Amino acid sequence: MSRRSGNRGKRQLAKASGRTVEQAVQRALAELDFAPGELAEDQYQMTIIIPPEEGFMGVGAVDAVVEVALTDEALEFFGLDGDAQPDELLQSQEDEFEDDLDDVQPLAVEGDAARLRAFLERVLADLGLEADVRITESADQLHAEITGDDLGIFIGRRGQTIDAVEYLASIAVFAGASTRKHVELDAEGYKGRRQRQIERVATRKAQEAVKRGRPVQLAPMTPAERKIVHLVLKERADVSTASDGREPNRAVVITPTRSGGR
Repeated sequence: MSRRSGNRGKRQLAKASGRTVEQAVQRALAELDFAPGELAEDQYQMTIIIPPEEGFMGVGAVDAVVEVALTDEALEFFGLDGDAQPDELLQSQEDEFEDDLDDVQPLAVEGDAARLRAFLERVLADLGLEADVRITESADQLHAEITGDDLGIFIGRRGQTIDAVEYLASIAVFAGASTRKHVELDAEGYKGRRQRQIERVATRKAQEAVKRGRPVQLAPMTPAERKIVHLVLKERADVSTASDGREPNRAVVITPTRSGGR
């Protein structure tokens, strides 16, 4: 069981239980609409309310109960509170895992979906993770959904590790092929959660730009994240969007337009 606190879009606190403290924390973060690995440790504070107890032979076991609160940094970055934006892109990733996968070899398995499954199962095994891989295939795309516990290390901070694995998967599955399908990975619905969060931030900041009558710059984002902002705001007549700066500090600037009528 878990409890949500605060209004939707501005939830700052959640309580949850689990067999372990780690599991309880992940459930509390899910209540706050964050996927495993999406927040760095300095973006939330955890308090153990009830420590877990194993009991004797499984009898008398007690689940852990924790309370998780978002820090000011998380509230600012995800647009949940206040008007400020962080000055720098959040850094440091699980780079060592990307390095381990750098030397990608062709997979000796028949079929695009089978090769993708073989690649992902190898990656998950190398990371010491137990997870299920569900693959759907269309004429131009391979989509893999990974489900399991403790997938934060696979997702990486702000999704940078899963993006790297996605890129490497495309190379491994279609090595030497003249035509390639688009490869898309997701883990525990992370990308859908992240997209909804970015869309909320973009909409709120567009309203702020119109109200104040001057441009508003978002926090630096990855190319995929910036694309979400451009797409969600492209139909609005009252604002325009453009990317500014250099990677990794490139950010979207939302500018009010005089012709905007809403």
